[in-house]
Amino acid sequence: MGEIRFDDITPIEESVHIGGADYVLCETSGDAAVRYDNARLACYEYQDGKLTRVHDLANLEPLLVSLCLFQAGVQVPEATVRAWPSRVQRALYDRAREISGMNDPPQALEKQIETLQKQLEEARSREQLPKN
Repeated sequence: MGEIRFDDITPIEESVHIGGADYVLCETSGDAAVRYDNARLACYEYQDGKLTRVHDLANLEPLLVSLCLFQAGVQVPEATVRAWPSRVQRALYDRAREISGMNDPPQALEKQIETLQKQLEEARSREQLPKN
């Protein structure tokens, strides 16, 4: 059997300068990743196993940036991130995802959803077959 080792669990950190102020962009902690994933999953609504609505996806960017950005050891509030120009928020979001290993392109996620929906439909159709 193989071995999994994490000898150094120091989060990746990068210096960021915004409007003359210094910040640190950090890799997501386990807690931050869970909060982000829960917020992302809450954007998708299903009915009868089919995706019926996608909403509030734009809220994910300032949330993740806030979870990963610190100034003098204090997490930057989401409201502060929302006040910055979109280009700043987008660049920080993209980099936070990259250093945190979260880079799933939307096309890959759409393909996963499509595959899962097909699997669900197949499973439901098997349940409806008459039993001998």
